[in-house]
Amino acid sequence: MSTATEYLDEIRVRFGIESSDIVRWGAVLGVELAVVWGYFLVTQTSVTEPRYVVYPFVWINLGALAISRTRPSARRFGVRASAASITGIYLFVLLTLGGLLQLGLFQHLGSGAEFRISWVTPGWGPIIVFRNTLVQTVIVPFKLVGYLSIAYLLYARLLDATKGALSGVFGLVSCVGCSFSLLVPLLGASTFSTIAWLSWDLSTLVFVATVGMLYWSDELGARLTRWVPAGDG
Repeated sequence: MSTATEYLDEIRVRFGIESSDIVRWGAVLGVELAVVWGYFLVTQTSVTEPRYVVYPFVWINLGALAISRTRPSARRFGVRASAASITGIYLFVLLTLGGLLQLGLFQHLGSGAEFRISWVTPGWGPIIVFRNTLVQTVIVPFKLVGYLSIAYLLYARLLDATKGALSGVFGLVSCVGCSFSLLVPLLGASTFSTIAWLSWDLSTLVFVATVGMLYWSDELGARLTRWVPAGDG
């Protein structure tokens, strides 16, 4: 029993978990469960694939947790502007590849304007669509939160890179992996039937791994620095 207690205490210290964190996130999970339960009661629909109900909240909660525990390093304005520019470009790519943003400059979006809200399973929805001749936005809650959290973590890691450590570089390289989480759902089912069937399983796994690598890239970069042999000069 003491061994289990010591192990739990080690985990608590390792991740900086306080009693208030347990209460706070317990309340969050409780509210999310109530919202999902209420949705299925009101709509009188049944759950055929429970994991697809859970996955959106993995994205939302993990992304929110990582953001709340990440503080970008203080740097001069020029460095922050450069990091923000790179992050903005990457976020634009994420939103575009993820289907959340389309510009009329690159394709025809039709005539007129449209605004609608689709009430679907919480986490996946409500899906908010706005379209005119110039831009189309499709807001899927969990994807938007997930992409914003990745962008925020990347921004923080790019600022770390200015310290001369490998942390920021490692974070940037690891973030390339999250592109896979965007591309997998877009693969043609006829060509990649097995992968397409597991698309959101793989996407969620890669998202979790990417957030983890970005969040701990400072520590991982420091370890890589110790492993890399020092130059003769």
